[in-house]
Amino acid sequence: MLTIVLILAIVVILASLIVAALRRHDSNNYFDQDRQPFYAEPDRLVEGGLLYSQKDYETKEAHTYTVTPAGEAGLRAWLREPNNDPGLLMLNYAGIVEPKEARELATSRRPIHTARKAEYERLEQLLINRPEWRYALAASRLGIRFERACLGFWDGIAAEHSPGSEPSEKGD
Repeated sequence: MLTIVLILAIVVILASLIVAALRRHDSNNYFDQDRQPFYAEPDRLVEGGLLYSQKDYETKEAHTYTVTPAGEAGLRAWLREPNNDPGLLMLNYAGIVEPKEARELATSRRPIHTARKAEYERLEQLLINRPEWRYALAASRLGIRFERACLGFWDGIAAEHSPGSEPSEKGD
């Protein structure tokens, strides 16, 4: 009986060592900056005094980041400020310029919104299987929908002011 218990204990210990060795070399569980959206540019935030970095001495590459009071104040200020699209302001005053300039404005906004949409889509791919980042995933999906709506809006403005199209005068 004692022999069976010892054999089972050895098997359990060997199995746990094998699992630990496999996890250490498994690229899906290894710290990868592309899979951790928060760690994209930590050094710049540390240099700016917005984060504090502490190296984890158990692993060679892991760091623990803590938001400093200056970082929290910066985040709160950023969350309070309005984020206006300068293209909408320019379009508001497009009536005093020629239709060609409104079309050029609409055409110039397309690459901006396309790039933003691509960035949100990239974030979505990073976050899609990460339940702990579900709110960031929801925000990136909202961003994708918003940028699609902006692209549709600017495409409509460009089409409305394209050569040969008459501006529609709808009087109610």
